[in-house]
Amino acid sequence: MEPILLLSVAVLVVAPPAETRFDAAIAAAIADVGDICRPQHHPIPLTLVRAVIRQESAFNPHAVSKVGAVGLMQVMPVNARKLGFSPEQLLDPRLNILAGVRLLAALLRHYEGDVIAALTAYNSGPKPKLAPIPVNGETPGYVLAILRYWRAYDREAQRLP
Repeated sequence: MEPILLLSVAVLVVAPPAETRFDAAIAAAIADVGDICRPQHHPIPLTLVRAVIRQESAFNPHAVSKVGAVGLMQVMPVNARKLGFSPEQLLDPRLNILAGVRLLAALLRHYEGDVIAALTAYNSGPKPKLAPIPVNGETPGYVLAILRYWRAYDREAQRLP
C-alpha cells in the first residue's frame, strides 16, 4: 500500500484595493443623480467621486471628522435631511456615497459646472459664484489634493483595458 500524500492549500481572500472597493456604489449613486445633474451638462465622473472619497476619508466608511462629518464622503448630519437621508443612514457606505454624490451634483449645478467652486463649497460651505477659494488653512490644499487624485484616477482608468 502506498502512502497517501495530503496537501493543504490555504486560500487567501484578498479584498479589492480601497480605491476600487466602492466603485459599484459610486456608479449607482452617479446614475441616481442623473436628473439632478444632467450628465451632458455637468458630468460627475466616477474618478472625481473616488478622489473626493480619498481626500475626505481615505476610503474609511467609519470616518467621523472633528466637526461631525460622517462616512466615506464626510457628509454633515445637518445636510443629510436636505439630501433625503437621516443622519443614521450616513453610516451605510452606499447611502453615504449617494448623499455625497447628491450634494456634489447640486453644487455642480449651482456653480454651472465649475468643479473648483463646487469642491470649495463641498469643503467650506456655499460661496457666491466667482468667489475666490477661502484662505482658511484647509480649503486650498483640499481642492488641490482632490484635483491631483482625480487626475491620477483618470490616468489609471485610461490604462485599463
